[in-house]
Amino acid sequence: MSAGQLEVDDRHGTQADAAPSGATTFVLSPAERRVAEALLRCVARWGLAKTTIEDLAREAGVSRATVYRLFPGGKQAVLYVAVRVEVQRLVDELLAEAELASDLEQCVVGAMHHAAVFLGEHPALSFLRDHERAVLEQVMSFERMDAVLLSAAATVQPALRRFLPDAEAAEAGVWCARLVVSYLAEPADGVDLCELSDVEALVRTFVLPGLCAPAPAAAAEHPPT
Repeated sequence: MSAGQLEVDDRHGTQADAAPSGATTFVLSPAERRVAEALLRCVARWGLAKTTIEDLAREAGVSRATVYRLFPGGKQAVLYVAVRVEVQRLVDELLAEAELASDLEQCVVGAMHHAAVFLGEHPALSFLRDHERAVLEQVMSFERMDAVLLSAAATVQPALRRFLPDAEAAEAGVWCARLVVSYLAEPADGVDLCELSDVEALVRTFVLPGLCAPAPAAAAEHPPT
């Protein structure tokens, strides 16, 4: 494995039984969670490259052997699980906020803005963005990252079902999640998803028309023969 290449072992954690809302939770043992959260603190402090397993073990209050026992893939395996932990934390916050939305626009705008601020101001991600851009790009391009986003979107789906049919709610969740990640990874001139007014303009101009497309006219459904 070349230096800096990320290889992950995602066997850690389980999906808990579905809650009444249909949401699922990524479950870790207390020790696994402690190590994952310790890595985030280390990365926020001095980056991934300079964080050693010894640093990670010390921060988590466990032995080096325990880290390798919990995460045979090493530091990169811990990183992937830490991403899952943070995505779940974000999803929990989005669900709580979505319950307060009175219409589809408010729900989508609130979710995208909250997600952008959460990710944009995240201490570990901020360090990677400013000092280890190559590592951040690898994190964002994990093959399994798409699966994480799909899982997160599926968890938010019940909130969107208040305003959209089931199938469209699932697609909308995935679409909005990918939009946020895309804009944060490759910022566009004049669009800052951490600014509420920019999110409102983006959603009204490009997102809502796709989610609320008018039904085809009756004549188009039954063309003349």
